[in-house]
Amino acid sequence: MKIKIKLIIVTAILLIVTVTAFGVFLNIVLNSTAQTLFDNYLRDVSKLQALDIDDFLNDLSDRYNAITSLPAIKNFSDNAQGKAAAEKAFDALVSADAPLASAVIFDDSGKVIVAKGENSGVATASGICNDKAADGKAAIFAAEGADTFSISLKDKVGKFNVGLVFRNTGIANIIQRSKGLLFVVDPYDSVASVSQKGGDHYGGNYSAGDIDNQFLIYKDFVSGASVEPSYGSFDNDTGKLIAYAAQTPTHGWRAVVYQSASEATSLSSSVSGTVTGIAVAMLVIFLVAAIILIIVVTKPFYKIQETLLKISRGDHEARVEIMSKNEYGDIARVFNDIVDNIIVSESRYRTIIEMSDNIIFEWNLTTKEVIFSNNFNKKFSYRAPSEHFADSFLIKCKVHPEDADRYTNDLQQLEKGENFKHNEYRIKNIYGDYIWVLIRTASILDQDGKAVKIVGVIVDIDRAKKSENILTARASFDSLTNVFNRETIEVAINNEIELIAARKTEFAILFVDIDDFKFYNDQYSHATGDQVLRFTATTIKNAVGDKGMVGRYGGDEFIVCVKDADANDPAIIAQQILNTLKEGFDSDSGDHFSVNVSIGISVIKDNTKRVEEIIGQADDAMYRIKKSGKSNFGFLET
Repeated sequence: MKIKIKLIIVTAILLIVTVTAFGVFLNIVLNSTAQTLFDNYLRDVSKLQALDIDDFLNDLSDRYNAITSLPAIKNFSDNAQGKAAAEKAFDALVSADAPLASAVIFDDSGKVIVAKGENSGVATASGICNDKAADGKAAIFAAEGADTFSISLKDKVGKFNVGLVFRNTGIANIIQRSKGLLFVVDPYDSVASVSQKGGDHYGGNYSAGDIDNQFLIYKDFVSGASVEPSYGSFDNDTGKLIAYAAQTPTHGWRAVVYQSASEATSLSSSVSGTVTGIAVAMLVIFLVAAIILIIVVTKPFYKIQETLLKISRGDHEARVEIMSKNEYGDIARVFNDIVDNIIVSESRYRTIIEMSDNIIFEWNLTTKEVIFSNNFNKKFSYRAPSEHFADSFLIKCKVHPEDADRYTNDLQQLEKGENFKHNEYRIKNIYGDYIWVLIRTASILDQDGKAVKIVGVIVDIDRAKKSENILTARASFDSLTNVFNRETIEVAINNEIELIAARKTEFAILFVDIDDFKFYNDQYSHATGDQVLRFTATTIKNAVGDKGMVGRYGGDEFIVCVKDADANDPAIIAQQILNTLKEGFDSDSGDHFSVNVSIGISVIKDNTKRVEEIIGQADDAMYRIKKSGKSNFGFLET
């Protein structure tokens, strides 16, 4: 998966989690706020309605006082003249359009003396006005069988009682302004309400099923109402209601404002919907912004990737466009510099390879592909049909029959990650001749130590190798010891100097000198001395074997050239020579002689020194052994 896609997915997940958590938190806070606002609204409305009701009741009280102050009412006498005056006064006030619906004068027993207006034919005062109203306080009143409620006031005027019944217009208007979500309770627990179905409702001490089933028991709720609104809730057949009751300052009435609890829930749902909408909008905006930001941020990296692909396809002129002076610009500049250096280095490397006689090859063990440097064609005629290993020169080359098995075994080991062991072979060249080549390899390992690639070089060592063979064939030997003479060993060492660069190995020179050789000649005979020389030469040849060459340098001095000193430790060979010589031999005279020698060793690592200098270094090392006690070996100190 691309980095850009991963960043977008991770960013989207983080945004969704963050915005969701924020939305949930905001919903909780706003829902709580919505409930608080809803409660505050009902509380404030109940206060305002209580004030309006109080103003209306004050107006009715003023009207009552004004009517009862009329001389015909204030000075009422229970006689024909007094009744006529009172009736005349009531006739002027009571009409279908006037607020005053009924007026009555009655005695303390409730007997009606004068009655005008609605229900004037009722025999008792309680049938005309609320008998609970007293001391000029208003009370809700409903005449028996009436469909509407009225407001009645009564008080003692002189010897008689005066009761007035006012139409409900004022209270009804207040209730209607609240859209029917208000009912009014007088101090005697009588209720006035306007039904949502139309029509007025009224009554006293209402219980379940009253007032068109809008309310259930409210008495316990409103009984604690004070000047400040009191909170409560009750149920009806439509569900739970939430209400606030506020008491009028003067008359002790209560304005009960209510609302369905579902309205609060609806408000919360509306808030939740709004919050959800905002959260979704925020999520979309942030996600789009994040995607744009990710695209902008990752764009330079994709430009670098595109440039790398172009370069890998052979477009060495491709470079990253430097778009800005920020960090991306710095990365682009450094990237371009690195590419320039790599291409320059590669060009230099290719130039060196093309100018060199050495052939470079690379064997990818994972893809099974083998690639050779271009100068391969100058040396060998084989043209591989593909880069696959099975078609490569490593498999198809013509190896000399004497070297074929050794080459095949080494190639099999190379495929397992091991380097060539016997790396000098005769291979047929472009002219059809077998030439000596040296194959040197190095393995490239992965993080688990497994070989994944082999890099090798094929070096033409034909001239030096043939010189070595000719030297061996034409070698001049010391007649006494049957080892190379001085001239031959020097030529052999010089040939090793030429091959050291190709083989990339070290060789060592051992300068061997017999200790106290004069003793054998002087004390015994020259024939005995010759036997010591022959025994020493044979011992050295056996210790060296095929690891090198042995020559008599002069007198009792021998030179040993040890090839591949990395693998053939010259110290071991020197110690073996010392041990075998000390065991001694039986001379022709029947005596047993033990031979001691001093050995100086010089290790040669490059081809910068001449033969004389190399032998001289080993000679110096030998003389240090002579001075320090003889019969030992030591290396040249550099």
